[in-house]
Amino acid sequence: RTELSEFDNIRKSGKIAISLKENDELISVRKTCGKDEIVIGASNGRMVRFNENSIRVMGRGASGVRGINLDGGFLVGMEVVKPDEEVLVISEYGYGKKTPIEEYRITNRGGKGVKTINITEKNGSIVSFKTVTDDKDLIIITDTGMIIRLAVDKISRMSRVTQGVRLINLKDDTKVSGTAIVDKDDEEQASEDNNLKSE
Repeated sequence: RTELSEFDNIRKSGKIAISLKENDELISVRKTCGKDEIVIGASNGRMVRFNENSIRVMGRGASGVRGINLDGGFLVGMEVVKPDEEVLVISEYGYGKKTPIEEYRITNRGGKGVKTINITEKNGSIVSFKTVTDDKDLIIITDTGMIIRLAVDKISRMSRVTQGVRLINLKDDTKVSGTAIVDKDDEEQASEDNNLKSE
């Protein structure tokens, strides 16, 4: 954690935000209020949830402390927990699911965490996770440049120890490379509103 004031007056060349060790990289940054809960997920299907107060405030040049024990995997994301959100997990072969955040108990920072998805040869490793609400859309991007958009409220809600359901049909040797959460499509939202008015 670093005080936001340390990033005042950023020059065109930027400012160092963290000192990285060899073969490490920065993949996620979030603004917090000082009392938030954090979830961190790894490709091996594990996730840790902890209070940000377990990480002391450090300067921009610090390398930080361990958030999760990767246990052979690699980090896929970090999110700030907000009320009424769920954890949306996407795997490399196009499977996914939503799980209530309450199923992820608060644990100690730096541990291996709890299982968030049952990884099999069918669904593959985790490539992305997001905290979401049902009024959003999910965009899935493949490594061949294909993109699809899905309504979050249409994605199955399942427990942590399941493999999820297929969200996108992939051709051989194609994998999911990234995801994004966006506001619900304006036309879709207007159609839903009109349907509600006509009922």
